[in-house]
This record gives sequence, structure tokens and C-alpha cells, in this order.
Amino acid sequence: MTTTRRRTKGAGGVFKDSKGTWHFRREVEPDPATGARRYIESTGKVKAEARARFEAKVAEYERTGLIRSSNSPFVRDYAERWMAEHRNHIKPNSWQSENGWMRTMCERIGGLRLDELKPEHILKLERFLGRTRARSTVRCHLSVLSAMLKDAEYEGLIESNPMRHLRLPRARRRPRPILGPDEPARLISSTGSYESGSNGGNSDTPEMRDMWNLMFTLAFATGMRPGERYGLMPFQLERRNGVPGIFVCQQVQRYAGGVDAVIPDWLDATHLYGDRWLTTPKSERGNRFVPVSEKLWNRLWGHVAMWGIGPRQLMFANAWGRPLTFNVEKVRWRKCLAAGGLPDVDMYSARHWTSTMIGESGAADDERMLIMGHADIETTAMYTHWRPEALARTMSRAIPDLDDVS
Repeated sequence: MTTTRRRTKGAGGVFKDSKGTWHFRREVEPDPATGARRYIESTGKVKAEARARFEAKVAEYERTGLIRSSNSPFVRDYAERWMAEHRNHIKPNSWQSENGWMRTMCERIGGLRLDELKPEHILKLERFLGRTRARSTVRCHLSVLSAMLKDAEYEGLIESNPMRHLRLPRARRRPRPILGPDEPARLISSTGSYESGSNGGNSDTPEMRDMWNLMFTLAFATGMRPGERYGLMPFQLERRNGVPGIFVCQQVQRYAGGVDAVIPDWLDATHLYGDRWLTTPKSERGNRFVPVSEKLWNRLWGHVAMWGIGPRQLMFANAWGRPLTFNVEKVRWRKCLAAGGLPDVDMYSARHWTSTMIGESGAADDERMLIMGHADIETTAMYTHWRPEALARTMSRAIPDLDDVS
């Protein structure tokens, strides 16, 4: 009886066609974007040469996961694979935004092959996006596309990045209104007098009003980001060399998907409730020590004692002990602005107010950066709104009286 020996599954096939050309072929995993079957194949008139080409392609596939082809992949297919890999390198909220931007762009250019994508296609895309989006948003879209094309060039899928010599649109920065030097005190005092809502969600007890008073005081006194304040716990209240302050080392963030949100391995995040997660600050420089006054220090510890808050429990929470949210705080913020007869400024303006007051105090650039948690002075400068009075004081100190001729 003749025994037929079959090749091991996945080992591929070798044959010589009617024209005398040797073929080496092997099936690999289906295309993750389309589910289509994929093969690694090489040919040659000499068997040894065909085998060498085949083994080189297999080695490259095992090293990079890429299959070289005479046809460049479509932009939409490469973008889907690139975004899936990109997800492991950025925070969930950033990925959600960038993935949406990429999908929007692929609706316009996804049908092109990567090596067909030219600068003129990018310019048309920019004009299309600019019809309904701000320049800053268009810039964000194109920054993600540029990063993808840079990787495609590195992988050898395109000869050069078609965006290399294109200038991204400059964002127009609109001035952000902030409260005057003495106005935050009026907002904070209004926490005891703003009109309570008719439903339970906006009706606060005296204890809750005291909590909002402390929360708004903290916003102006420290410049902490909203999520950093929502994630504050007693263990972060420290004295360093006798100086009372807050060790900012975590924040509460909303991640789409809730408990099932995709969290990269490198990101330290703990699920709290619903779509709220306790995670690290916005950037590495976000880890910082912010000094506070003795009065505020004592108020914070008094709040901890009154509510019986443990070292690793949230200091600011709703009536059910769940994390505060931006929308919940915004309701109180606007009510306090109205009760205090103050201009309508957003909650982020508190952080801008703090940066402005620190700058006007004469603090050095590195001090301002450390307190605000910024990596560069350019970012801090965007948060600092110099008032004419402050500039006038600087000029009076710097410029002598030029009319004094005696």
C-alpha cells in the first residue's frame, strides 16, 4: 500500500508550473480589516532563488506582521490597522477622538491607495474639513493623518510622506474671559445663596453647599484641573518641609465603555463607577506639589473629619458617594455666577485665573510651570492673561521718569 505524505498545515506549498517557474506559497492569518484570506508567495526560475525570496518574506512577516505586495493598501484599510495598533499607545479618550477624526477623513480619501495619496488630496481634505470645523479641530485631524503616514513611510509602504512639506493650519486662539482679582470670592460666597433647583439633582443640603464652597475655593487657590479635584483623596494632603500642600498625582476621567473600556497596559487606571475611572494626571508634569494656605489646609482636614472620609476615599462625591462629574459642577458654577452678579465664564477659567495671578505676582517661569503642571512655558503663557494694571506696574518699575531732567 502506497502512503501519501502531506505537508504540515500552514507549511505552504511548492510547485513548478507549466512554464518552468517555481512557486513557494503559504497561507497566513486572514486580513484583520477585511477577513480576506492572505498568502505569502514568491516565484523564481531557479528553485533555490524562489525559496530564498520566500524565506525572506516569511521572516519579514514574522518580524513586522506586514505582507509586501505589488499593490499598495487602501488608505482606509491601513488606517484601520494603524488605529488598532495606535490604541495601545494613547489614553482611551484620546483614541476615541482620533479614531473619529480618522473615520471622517477616510470618508474622503479612504478609497485611494496609500501610494496614490498626494499633497493635493490633503489640501482638498483640509478645505473640506474647514467648511464646518474650527482651524484647531482641522489641525487635530491632519496631525493624526500625518502621524499615520509617517509610520507608513517608515514601513516602506510609501516612498515619502505627502504631508511632509505641507503646513498645518494655524489655530486661532480666542481670548478666554476670566474673573477679576476680587471676583472669585463673590462666586465662592454665593454657594450659600444660589437658587436651589426643583428636582433632587440640583437641591443641596447645607452640608453639600459647604462642599461646593470648598470645591470652588480649591479651584481658584490651586489651579487644579477639574478631574484632579474630583479625584482628591486625604492621602494627597501632605506637609513638605513644614509647608502644607496637595500632592497632585491622580484624577477622575470618563472613559467610553465604562467597566469594559479598553485600557492600555501602560496606563494605571482603576474603575470607580459607571464610566468613571481613577487614573494618572494628564501628563508626567501633572504630578506636582501645590502649596496651600494654613486656612485652606485646615478646612480640607475639617471636611475629611466631618464626612468620615478614609485615606483612599474621594473627598468630593455626590450624596451616593459616587464621583462628581463636570456637568454636575457646571450647574452649581453657573448658579453661583448668577447669584453673585458675575460675568458668564466657564469653569476652566478658574485655572486661567490662578495662572494669571501667579504670573502677576512676579513668579519665575519655572515656578509657574511647576504649580500649573505644564511641560513648557508656552503652555503656561496661554493660561496667563495679563491685565493692563499689572503691565502698568511692571512698566513703572522698569522705566525711569524720562521727564526728570534735574
